[in-house]
Amino acid sequence: MELAAQIKKIVEQHLPDESLYVVKVEAKGARRLKVLIILDGDNGVTIEQVTKVSREVGHELDERDLIKDDEYQFEVTSAGVGEPLELHRQYVKNVDRKITVTRNNETKFTGTLKEVKEESIIIDAEVKEKGKKKVEIKEMDIPFNDIDNTVVEVSFK
Repeated sequence: MELAAQIKKIVEQHLPDESLYVVKVEAKGARRLKVLIILDGDNGVTIEQVTKVSREVGHELDERDLIKDDEYQFEVTSAGVGEPLELHRQYVKNVDRKITVTRNNETKFTGTLKEVKEESIIIDAEVKEKGKKKVEIKEMDIPFNDIDNTVVEVSFK
């Protein structure tokens, strides 16, 4: 089992409750290993939760001597603003929020995430036809396998 997968299993054992989940675990670096763990939660993630997971996982990694490098960088963080959505669960959490979807063919659509299905998402996309100023709302069903990335748009209204 590769190192990132082993670390993910350890992290999952130290999550304080079922509302938190692991978005991504990376373990890479040529000269100095960097371990990055990204967490998210159905109701967000608090700094206290990140700190608790960081301490417990860091302690277990040292105890098991899983990482052979004497010096490595270790970071546990929450999914940040502007980070692409990675998991189905993150899409569900962001229903009714404005998102920008980049499809595999590089076309982009911005709109409100209305529904998350098993294989696709439904958005009310803001579509502007050539030569027209008015933006129309068009419901689009976009399969997950056609999505390159999705970012939640932050509004400071």
